[in-house]
Amino acid sequence: MTQEKLKVGQKITIFPMDTNEQYFSSVYDMDTRGIYVPIPYANSHPLILAHGQQVRVKYMGEGSAYLFITEAIGRRAEQDKLPMYILKHPKDSEITRVQLREFARVPVMFDIEYAEQVADNEQPKYEKVRTVDLSGGGLKFASKESIDRGTSLLLRFTLKVKAKKKPQDFTLSARVMRCQLVDEEAKVYHVSLKFTDIRSQQQDMIMAFVFERMIQIKHRQ
Repeated sequence: MTQEKLKVGQKITIFPMDTNEQYFSSVYDMDTRGIYVPIPYANSHPLILAHGQQVRVKYMGEGSAYLFITEAIGRRAEQDKLPMYILKHPKDSEITRVQLREFARVPVMFDIEYAEQVADNEQPKYEKVRTVDLSGGGLKFASKESIDRGTSLLLRFTLKVKAKKKPQDFTLSARVMRCQLVDEEAKVYHVSLKFTDIRSQQQDMIMAFVFERMIQIKHRQ
């Protein structure tokens, strides 16, 4: 599919690299110097960017969202016009297209622990497994055990997100949506889960990790 270019007048969402908050603006103008964006806001809070500070930018196309990392290269404040940031143009290779499904999903392997949910007075028994992929809405892991669809699980895992100085720990509830035997000889199952109680801050953190992973994969291609 052809990559859709950013256009004047298009709405954009800006994500600072060091927070999970979303700021909203639009493209006021573009020239050879850069992309001119009125100061973005999250509710009534303006986004303050220093020269050279990196941000993530998302814009929508037909059936896809597009993501790229750029940096603030200047400001423009003319009389009777909105104060603006000037953002560096990304290269075509730096723009990642994401299908508009519920959440973007990326292949990634790391250790997690899961346990079946138990009564409040019981201690859950955790098993260690490896993930197959991850999204803001759920994950898939490989297991030697078959788990029935609809089973409620507790999950524990840690993600290293560049925007945060320390690894981020997660404890989430999830429901088994699918369990498929993928290797009959080795008896390996892929268990697909949907998060059932995730907070928006946790989801934003996972999506930041997913976006970083997408950029890594694209650079290796």
